[in-house]
Amino acid sequence: MLDQQKGIPDVMDAKTVSDKLGRISAVLAYVGAFSLFGIMVLTTADVGGRYLFNAPILGVFELTEFMILILIFSFLAYTQSAKAHVSVDLLIALFPKKARIYVQIVNHSLCLILMGLITYMGLRRSLELVEFGEASPNLGVPHYPFVFFLVLGCIVMCIEYVRDLLGLFGDRKETRES
Repeated sequence: MLDQQKGIPDVMDAKTVSDKLGRISAVLAYVGAFSLFGIMVLTTADVGGRYLFNAPILGVFELTEFMILILIFSFLAYTQSAKAHVSVDLLIALFPKKARIYVQIVNHSLCLILMGLITYMGLRRSLELVEFGEASPNLGVPHYPFVFFLVLGCIVMCIEYVRDLLGLFGDRKETRES
């Protein structure tokens, strides 16, 4: 949109951008839920086929592995956005608010760096898999799309850490002003 008086584009505020980026985590969570449903249906069909008809479904183990990867990396960022990851803060809870904010900044910064490294290495590995054409042994499903999904999940997790860091820096300013 253009500012009618000046003819320049409006810049979205940080809150709007943060909210839009947060929606990516929610969309991935739906992908993860669909993957979990697929695992349940596939496992039920395999067990039923194995015991009722003595005919298990070929490649269920491989497909389940792929869907578990999708499940895990779909929910990582959503769990971070909901602040639902397990944390033990017995000592940190005793710190003053300003010190807690600094500890969280250091923690999120380290996590962002580590997740960035995982993203980088995952991208390198997925490009190798594309080059060499590695696939699952029974079904021949290529591995690279799932490693690219891992990279996507890690990128969205990095976005969540950046969102959290921006929020913590805002909290730090509020603490300094009061």
